[in-house]
Amino acid sequence: MSKHMNGFTKVVTAALFLSSCGAMISSGTGENIQQTNATSGSFGQLGVNINKYAANKVVCDPLSGGKTTQTNYTKGIKASLFYLTANQSRLYNSMDYVQKGTPSDQNIFLSDMNVPTRMFTEGFSTKLGETLNNDQGQRLIEYFGLKMETNIVLSDADDEGVYEFALLSDDGTTMKLKSGSADVPDEVMISNDGDHPTRMGCATQTVRMRRNVMVPVEVTFYQGPRYHIANVLFWRKADVAGQDSLCGHLGNNLYFDPDHASAPMQAFNDLIGRGWKVLIPDNFMMSSDDYNPCVNGTNPVISNLALGEVILSSVSVSWTTDIPSTSQLQFTNTATGEVTITTADNQLRTDHEVQATGLKPRTTYKVQAISVSSDLGRTVSDELTFTTQ
Repeated sequence: MSKHMNGFTKVVTAALFLSSCGAMISSGTGENIQQTNATSGSFGQLGVNINKYAANKVVCDPLSGGKTTQTNYTKGIKASLFYLTANQSRLYNSMDYVQKGTPSDQNIFLSDMNVPTRMFTEGFSTKLGETLNNDQGQRLIEYFGLKMETNIVLSDADDEGVYEFALLSDDGTTMKLKSGSADVPDEVMISNDGDHPTRMGCATQTVRMRRNVMVPVEVTFYQGPRYHIANVLFWRKADVAGQDSLCGHLGNNLYFDPDHASAPMQAFNDLIGRGWKVLIPDNFMMSSDDYNPCVNGTNPVISNLALGEVILSSVSVSWTTDIPSTSQLQFTNTATGEVTITTADNQLRTDHEVQATGLKPRTTYKVQAISVSSDLGRTVSDELTFTTQ
């Protein structure tokens, strides 16, 4: 069947639309915290289910320094993170990381695939100024992989026609065309895998791009040994794929200068002169049953944060926002460090009062209010500390 989103069409075999109902979330320690909103809200239903991605598990644009530029939550790239633990052997291609690496429970979102060759020593910065870590909180500098899923679309500035794709990457990448059917295998379009400096991996086939039609793709990428990283997806109109003279050529100083702010070198300028263009954020569309929480929306201003009475294993928290926004609470168990985020009702309001039950007795918590505006601007309040009875 066909799915439509903002004028775009995608052919899929099935789609899952998540309900916004429900008011319970369980953490890994067995805490069973329930939320009740004391006010019903009069500003209508939020357009997406913000409970799909817990705020403490969302990582925004780590490979580009957290410089999120996307303002439309239907655009972007969703990525899954895989890393090696101390008892795992080193892996040498991106598909092995996806199949054999340790999967993270973090949800990573990217605006685009445009990381020119650069040096790094301190890890990969996120939107909040933190670094990309594994699930044990250890900084990731090398030996991790990403599976990136998105739909390629024409922007307003792109012409319809037949296109070829290429990836400049350090280390390995693979790009697949997704079939959308369990009965039809995905098709590998670019194979640029393995340990190597920045290399141009070219597609083996062309793709016809039509206006308002999404082409679903999956790109796997892995970062092997430090200290260089690159991942740039670009395309051009062409009747035949894989004929560029730089296909397969590699070198960490061939396309960009990593010692001088990734300045383009002559080889890259020659590619641009031959009609190649780096895909921009408007070329990446989320699936029709999904959304990108890493957008530059209007962040609510939280004020008048107040802790109500603590009765046994329940507590109420109230606050106000300057614009209509959602209501959630984030609890941190100070003894275990476990973080639990309650389930929002996706209603927009300016006066917020939330009653939370199911807390552990005689336990100290830090609680923060979370509010998300209609265009997905997100604000997390300062902490209040309390102890249950």
